[in-house]
Amino acid sequence: MAREQQPSRPKKQRASDRVSERPERGYAIVALDSPTDPVNVGHTLRAAMCFDTRLVVIANADPALDLRRLPSDPGRAWRHTPVLRVGSVFESLPFDCTPVAVELTDDAEDLVEFQHPERACYIFGPENGSLSDETLKRCDRVVKVPVSLPLNLAATVNVVLYDRMLKVRRPGIKPGDNNPRNDPGTAPERDGA
Repeated sequence: MAREQQPSRPKKQRASDRVSERPERGYAIVALDSPTDPVNVGHTLRAAMCFDTRLVVIANADPALDLRRLPSDPGRAWRHTPVLRVGSVFESLPFDCTPVAVELTDDAEDLVEFQHPERACYIFGPENGSLSDETLKRCDRVVKVPVSLPLNLAATVNVVLYDRMLKVRRPGIKPGDNNPRNDPGTAPERDGA
């Protein structure tokens, strides 16, 4: 006897029709490799919170570093932005995240021209040294802040995160676009030159 054919069930739609309300795609992670100054760590935590960083990773830090007692983090950013303490920055990289070393090297990309990855982990070295060659080799990108004198760790974190925020929110921005000297309508007139 043949089985009676049952009506087929409607297929369930697996994708959600909801659209994210987040204005930007992707995320940024800040990683400090071997930080030595608690003041810079505090300022970094504050910058991470200000620029909506999703995670802060602290690798190879002195065990005596107490995040609850950082004088430069009065807002206690660690309560709002997750912080991981790990032996290696690369232990904490999420799936499909691009590691970006921030280091002054001859072959580093200039931050002014740099296009930030959608999902990036910015790795900063110690205040009194540089990222190791092993770390640099494991990073997909290396970027430098073009300055005449090196910035301290916290200042560099702020500059990189601000640059990311600016370029994510204004994707059409190109180097020199906001320079009034490049806009003939706003350039000051010069007499006899």
